Amino acid sequence: MSKSDTCIHCKLMIPPGDLVVDEIDGKALHFCCRGCLGVYRIITGAGLNNFYLRRDWVEQGVPPGVFETKFDEVILAGHVIVHHETAAEISLIIEGIRCASCVWLLEKLLGKEPGVDAIHVNYGTHRAQIRFNPQQTSPTKIFATVSRLGYLPHPFTTGAAQEAATREQRSLLIRFGTAAFLSMQLMGFSFALYGGYFHGIDPGVRQIIQYFAAAVTTPVVFYSGWPFLAGAWRSLRNRAPSMDLLISLGVLTAYSYSLYALVVGGEVYFDTAAMIITLILLGRLFETSARNRSISGIDKLLQLAPESANRIEGEETQSVASASLTPGDLILVRPGERIPVDCRIQDGASELDESTITGEPMPVLRRAGETVSAGSLNISASIKLIVERVSAESFIARMARMVEDAQNRKAPIQSMADKVATLFVPFVTMVAIGTWLFWFFSDVPHTEALLNAVSVLIVACPCALGLATPTAVLVASGNAAARGILFRGGDILEMTGRIDLVAFDKTGTLTLGKPTVDQIIPATGHSEKVVLQLASLVESGSSHPLALGIMAKAKASGILPEVAKSVETIPGQGLRMAGDQGEILVGSRTFLTESGVEIPPIDAGALTEVYVSLNGSWCGVLLIHDPLRDEAGQAVSNLQQFGLKTVLLTGDHSKAAEQISTKLAIANYQASLSPADKATWILNQQQSGQRVMMVGDGINDAPALSSADVGCAMAGGTDIALETSDLVLTKPNLGRLYEAIFIARKALQIIKQNLFWAFTYNLVTIPLAASGTLAPVWAAVAMASSSVLVVSNSLRLGRMVRRTLSRSVIT
Repeated sequence: MSKSDTCIHCKLMIPPGDLVVDEIDGKALHFCCRGCLGVYRIITGAGLNNFYLRRDWVEQGVPPGVFETKFDEVILAGHVIVHHETAAEISLIIEGIRCASCVWLLEKLLGKEPGVDAIHVNYGTHRAQIRFNPQQTSPTKIFATVSRLGYLPHPFTTGAAQEAATREQRSLLIRFGTAAFLSMQLMGFSFALYGGYFHGIDPGVRQIIQYFAAAVTTPVVFYSGWPFLAGAWRSLRNRAPSMDLLISLGVLTAYSYSLYALVVGGEVYFDTAAMIITLILLGRLFETSARNRSISGIDKLLQLAPESANRIEGEETQSVASASLTPGDLILVRPGERIPVDCRIQDGASELDESTITGEPMPVLRRAGETVSAGSLNISASIKLIVERVSAESFIARMARMVEDAQNRKAPIQSMADKVATLFVPFVTMVAIGTWLFWFFSDVPHTEALLNAVSVLIVACPCALGLATPTAVLVASGNAAARGILFRGGDILEMTGRIDLVAFDKTGTLTLGKPTVDQIIPATGHSEKVVLQLASLVESGSSHPLALGIMAKAKASGILPEVAKSVETIPGQGLRMAGDQGEILVGSRTFLTESGVEIPPIDAGALTEVYVSLNGSWCGVLLIHDPLRDEAGQAVSNLQQFGLKTVLLTGDHSKAAEQISTKLAIANYQASLSPADKATWILNQQQSGQRVMMVGDGINDAPALSSADVGCAMAGGTDIALETSDLVLTKPNLGRLYEAIFIARKALQIIKQNLFWAFTYNLVTIPLAASGTLAPVWAAVAMASSSVLVVSNSLRLGRMVRRTLSRSVIT
């Protein structure tokens, strides 16, 4: 078939009657449709003609319907993560990516689109992450651009990711099944040839058997082994030698020599080529299965949110995709249904099962006005809810993204392995050439020299080095996610395992964060009610635990102030408001005295003091009690048994800090600290060589969380604390902190074991192969076993975590 019979762009044969001819640069070019013509013009018009020279398509054509697909702006908006007015992000699965050049083309062309700030396309998963300016472009325009290039985009969802993983697993399984079946047939031929070699065989019969062996081996090498061959070719074109290159060199060397021997009447080694591919595919199958199991925690987390919701429109209820919900929509959730996105209850009350989010086994009663998280199960009654966040920004979606980011971010300990792996392939290739030269000029058959070189290529295993850290991070972060512990990255996981000092905030961290007003002491000329009215007026718009305690007291006393609008928050100190009565200050003693307010001595004991002033005159003080968490004492004790030092950092007065430190056996405390003071104290400890973890939950903890080597926040705290933290506990229970450090330490231990094995394996087996002790088939067994051992050791981490922590007293 001539080139004129195939489409210039998609390389498919052009059906009769569909030919589209266009003259470009003086040449008549043939296309199968106007869509392919349009794509060709876009690519060449952008100066990216090299795409047609670089591409390496195994399959031809473009995805069905790619040029006809329309994209719904409303549905796509549900998958957008808005960071601020000029920055947003969307993830998509791109169908039709055939080679690394497709990735290159997409990144080049989309990167030139107005409003697209950054794009990263993962060739392995076909997933693209695009950051864009929503004021300059939109998801619809981005999707349309991808479609015009001949690729079919889909919003990234759990289902799309699962389908991709399933396709990968199925393809690998089919290739392995084919290789295993044909290799078994090949073994029969090989046994006959080996028997003939030792006992004699008719030359004609031997040649027929060799031809059968060649026929059986060829599909194993070029079909089952195609992923290795394609990977080797890509690595050469990108000048980045890979593991696939070593495998391909070994297999093609054995296969090519066997073809040569078949022609000249020598001994063939087709079984070596076939068994190498079969055994390595088996190892890859185990690796893929392990990787899919390790990320199942993310899938389970995302699957908690249903894909459809009941949206109320007037008097009717319509079933719509959860991704199409927007803030302000009214939805109905019946008993037995899960909440699709983060909402606020508008009407009704019901018990919700939040165990999959918080870990709490008992149902929780939620009433009108309360917020509820996506994934919670409605148990007792129908409720109407107002949508507060789109599905892509729901609590479980954000937590799932954190886990995924953790599995993509490399641990520092991996950098050493990566550097070694980069130099490894050229080094092994040189050793293989040296081995062949040594044996070639020695007094041995030339076939033996060749097989020894093949053994070196096959036995070398940079895979074990490459898998040592990522698999442990995958397993650790996946198991941690299942327990409500979210690491932001492999680097955070590693640092958590190295922590030697844990600093705690007090309010909402060691305490329940549910303070109650124990006593009100008014100044002369003021009443308790006036003090409470002033305090509640200023605190009405705050979400700080102390503010919620004051508002609860005000409500119980019949005081219902309007939400304050002109309140200035001074983190760690208090609030300032310019009201009709004048300037009102509510906060710590230090805050008021620095503002010129004179306050007499007050004996508050261990209670927290909240002072109130009006126009520079002290009005009174509210004494607040915040009970300790039930598990706080046991959690601190467990950390100390790990050999960790603990310290309390609080903005409260010294008496309150001393009492809590004594009760929890915390050796050190620092009181009356501002947010900046906490951050400074942590930096001083770091300069003295300490690795510090800060545990907090509020806005005033954000500087300290950022300064610490690991910042830890518990769900239920403020959004800024969650965003600033490196480690998130989705259940407000300090027992999870002990579990997080346990998992991190065990993961670090497993990583060190994996790296030790990977280095030791290569140091031992490469000399054995070069010396001629290890035959190619056994080299393949050893190489596959090395990767499987590293993966299995990482999976052992999951069993260790489940076995140990299930016996733990932590709840």
